[in-house]
Amino acid sequence: MGEHLFYENSWGAFTVASRGASLLSLQIGGRELLHDFGDQWHQWAAGAVMFPFPVRMASGTVMAFEGAEYHWPINDEKHRAALHGITPWEEFELAQLPSGIQASWNYDGAKEYYPFPCRLTIRYTLEQNGLTLSGRIDNLGEANLPFHMGWHPYFKTNAPALHPVPTHRLKKNEVSHPGEKIPFEGFNWTEEVDGAFLMESVELGDVNIQPLSAITQVFRLADAPFVAIEPITGLGHPDFPWRTVRSGETDEVVTTIRVGK
Repeated sequence: MGEHLFYENSWGAFTVASRGASLLSLQIGGRELLHDFGDQWHQWAAGAVMFPFPVRMASGTVMAFEGAEYHWPINDEKHRAALHGITPWEEFELAQLPSGIQASWNYDGAKEYYPFPCRLTIRYTLEQNGLTLSGRIDNLGEANLPFHMGWHPYFKTNAPALHPVPTHRLKKNEVSHPGEKIPFEGFNWTEEVDGAFLMESVELGDVNIQPLSAITQVFRLADAPFVAIEPITGLGHPDFPWRTVRSGETDEVVTTIRVGK
């Protein structure tokens, strides 16, 4: 399914797929951090870049921005929602960098539910302090561009030790769309975990994932040997409004995955 590029240096190694600019494997210090879904990786959106919104759209299907509404098709029938934006299903152009891999995607704005031409440039760079994941958005259109984005990596684990335990989460309605901020008392890993949690830092054992915003999405099937810890910039939620890129301008988001302090 598309192209795969492998990169290796003295700090570790990783693999990126052209479909979704997906981070499929990551070794740091000889240790593999990500769960291997084999040839099923795309069905799980493993490691995919999610743009112009991550996870499940907060409203379900409607992107409201600057007085207009953009109605997205439903691709998550269970929750009657749009899921993961556009990019997990798009082919990126891959290129080797001196310290990693670059993935580029040009969008002409042809979809009526997202009429915002842009260029997305993803860079994965591996250095002593870990893997840096960066995303640059160039607005190629004449209108302001709304977006959020994030990554969808699944980390290997049999017994999650996620710290610090968040104090709050976003309550879900009957179809699992996020709503008000409510207190959170702890994870029950014997049941499915899927939601947006308020976390200033995210540590899975000795693996540190740098948040992109006040909320981090966490997903794990009950008793699964993996957990998705998803750095996201926001949800298009009333408390986390759309980021805006003006015509001819750019925005960039950066997160890291580290082992140890």
